[in-house]
Amino acid sequence: MNYIHSLFILFLFICQGCQVPTDSEKSDNTYKPWVYWWWMGSAVDKEDLKIQLNEFAESGVGGVHIVPIYGVQENDRNDIPFLSEKWMEMVDFTIREAKKVGLGVDITLGTGWPYGGPFVEKENAAKKLQVETYDLGNTSKIVFDRDSINRNQEFYKLQKIFAVNQEGESIDLERFKSKEKIECEVPSGSWKLVFLGTGLTKQKVKRAAPGGEGLVMDYFDNKSVKNYLNHFDSVFTNSQFEIRPRAIYHDSYEVYRADWTTNFFSEFEALRGYDLSDVLPVFLDEEHPEHQFIKCDVRETLSDLLLTSFTRSWSSWARKHNVETRNQAHGSPGNILDYYAEATIPETESFGSSQFSIPGVRVDEDYEEERFGRPSPLMMKFASSPAHLYGKKQVSSETATWLGNHFKVALPQIKPQIDELLVSGINHIFYHGATYSPVAEEFPGWLFYASTNFGRNAHFKEELPRLNEYIYNCQSLLQNSIPDNDILLYFPIHDLWTKDEGELLLQLDVHKWSKWFGETAFGDLSKLLWEQGYSYDYISDRQIAQLRVNEENKLFLNGSSTYSVVVVPELDFISKETFAELEKLAQLGATVVFAGDLPKHFAGYKAYMENSQGLSTAKQRLAQLPDVYVGNEGVLTVLDKLKVRSEKMKLQGLDFIRKQKNGTPFYFVTNLSDRFYEDSVSLSSACNFLEIYDPLTNKRGFVDVKGTKGTGKIFLQLPPGKSCFLFPHQTKPDLDAWKFVNPSDTTVFSEKWNVTFISGNTEKLAEGYTIDSLFSWTEWGDSALWYFSGKAKYTSTFSLKGKPSPESAYLLCLDDVRESAEVWINGINMGTIWSAPLQLEIPGTVLKAENQIEIIVQNLSANKIIAMDKAGTPWKKFKEINFVDIKYKPFDASGWEPSLSGIIGKAYLTKIN
Repeated sequence: MNYIHSLFILFLFICQGCQVPTDSEKSDNTYKPWVYWWWMGSAVDKEDLKIQLNEFAESGVGGVHIVPIYGVQENDRNDIPFLSEKWMEMVDFTIREAKKVGLGVDITLGTGWPYGGPFVEKENAAKKLQVETYDLGNTSKIVFDRDSINRNQEFYKLQKIFAVNQEGESIDLERFKSKEKIECEVPSGSWKLVFLGTGLTKQKVKRAAPGGEGLVMDYFDNKSVKNYLNHFDSVFTNSQFEIRPRAIYHDSYEVYRADWTTNFFSEFEALRGYDLSDVLPVFLDEEHPEHQFIKCDVRETLSDLLLTSFTRSWSSWARKHNVETRNQAHGSPGNILDYYAEATIPETESFGSSQFSIPGVRVDEDYEEERFGRPSPLMMKFASSPAHLYGKKQVSSETATWLGNHFKVALPQIKPQIDELLVSGINHIFYHGATYSPVAEEFPGWLFYASTNFGRNAHFKEELPRLNEYIYNCQSLLQNSIPDNDILLYFPIHDLWTKDEGELLLQLDVHKWSKWFGETAFGDLSKLLWEQGYSYDYISDRQIAQLRVNEENKLFLNGSSTYSVVVVPELDFISKETFAELEKLAQLGATVVFAGDLPKHFAGYKAYMENSQGLSTAKQRLAQLPDVYVGNEGVLTVLDKLKVRSEKMKLQGLDFIRKQKNGTPFYFVTNLSDRFYEDSVSLSSACNFLEIYDPLTNKRGFVDVKGTKGTGKIFLQLPPGKSCFLFPHQTKPDLDAWKFVNPSDTTVFSEKWNVTFISGNTEKLAEGYTIDSLFSWTEWGDSALWYFSGKAKYTSTFSLKGKPSPESAYLLCLDDVRESAEVWINGINMGTIWSAPLQLEIPGTVLKAENQIEIIVQNLSANKIIAMDKAGTPWKKFKEINFVDIKYKPFDASGWEPSLSGIIGKAYLTKIN
């Protein structure tokens, strides 16, 4: 790491200020991170549950999310069937014990994912569109024996029969549905016979727990959903144990090939206003010019059914039981903004590792980006936007899923991912996660495969409270404030539904999003606004219909947030109803900006066929309104003309979210790149004084910026990996002055280091080692160190030019450490270096002319697991998928190279003024 760059760190001094949460606000355990907690086979016992709940609480975790999954091999006798009275007892015990130590508890309303189980019969199971076509050739008479259809096990229920010729003319043969033979005269020509109906997807619950195995339910059918929920009502009513979690949870929508339901035709006609039966030949003919409009209608109907039959029914059930909901709407075949909006707590997912350019922050080279994609803040905004619109206090995230391969993820990799979530509007972190493992179980214990291990056997277990405290400090501020965004960016899903030529089932996946987002004008505009420092939320058609305009011509919905402008990306197709709503808003004084030309067509078959002239008239009316801008000048030019705020710090490499509390804006700012170290930045919020708060060190101070009002420039030091809160003030806050870093004298530690290994698998190691320079202990020439995982204590001495003055301060810097370093100087614990930048403040009061330094380093557990796999230790003993690596291949670390461990490079102390 560059010497000068490594010295820039924010200095803050502990003091009281108006922005710190009150005591009542601090009592909310949602400020702390929560954790997914997998129960393998639900083979839990009360004593171990109590121990592990206490461990979570002591580490600074705020709650657990119970997810029952498959069990452990040769442990059937201890498995507890899902929803059995014993299972209910264990969940009840967990909730009561968790409450005693200040933890909350959420549960999945099922096992594994998606929803389903042994109580889901075929009639309520997931369905697919089943079409069988028979070429009859040239004929004037259809004669067809239905035995082949009757024997076709893919058909669950036959719904439609018709014949179609090469000119596209069709004949309804509905009258033959109940007959064994089809026989009728037709005009002479080439004919095909088409049978259409529902088939069973036969998908079963993935990673199901004992007692939870079975078919996935039909999410598009209200009766099927109610059947599922009624089963829980029956169990809960008849149990002596009252299960009352904080929230119920639904995982990302991973119901595959389910694109139909038994009553689809009647639902379609009620929602779209015409009979799909009348246009079936066009719907099935992808070359027909009107096919795309009918396909759009079918996709919209699936979207509507998922919203009404499942999402709203599920949410209503939760309200009836006085519990909240957490819903991962992504992956759904519909407008995910509407599904997120129905949840008490919308939840996104951070899967894999972002590619940050922060020096020293690693990305697992085995992660397959082409297969799984990368996390993106533009995806995370799909969950945070509805929360902002509707005034929801919390937006959560499944966090650090497959951040790296097992036993290789370190805290310096986790913190930037969390910072990226925070600037995306997420404020309720859920680690993914921890596995219940019997206390007596030896390392590595029971493990779920698709996770970063935050459990009791994690190598960073003792350092995790540092990250937990950091998250608490951030989330306590972010949850107790409202968004301060200016732009509502319309998500034109009808344009997507009409243009997309892929499968009927268009699932909006947050992992691989290039097709439905990245390669669209909407995605391009979202990226442009993000990169230019604009603050915005996405909005759906349904949400536009609910918008209101206040006396200042600001837009608002249910929440406290107001917006200056609706921006419509370039598009060809738009809902007729949405176009009318935009016109109505503009008539009321709202500002509407079209980034491109006005749309060319109304979306949907009926509107397209009936209203081409109506659209032309509507466009003329809309374009004449004074607050409507059509994108001839370019959207950025228009936004600048409208004085819509953009934060120029984004152009300098800083990411941010702007929020408000008590009408005053503030910022969370993070440096996730290597482009910024220190510079002048400008804020859109003019002020006389700027309060700076470091959530990592819990220190604050203020800067007098009255003299910068003309330029709007404020000096800031924020090295890569660092973050802070900025609070503009008009009057001087009751704080000490902020101290910027001005490095001077540097002392490089050049003395020998004595190293002892104080915890972990130390049995084969020497009593101590002496080294002349700092490099990975796996390269010290002792093969036993290749396979060590645990803590090593480095001890040395250093001299300064006389005893430092009490008011002086120093910065301890490490070029590299694998993975964390707890620092003691002259017998005093100075804290732990666990995230970038690898620096720690040392007050002059601790230092002398002659000093002793001890650094306790924790490395990864990867090296220990290499030895275990080389020796054939039987720790991979789980059912179902057992244990796979980041490429979803059977896990085997025996061929791994040992991971670098210890302090690497220079360690030095720099005086700062």
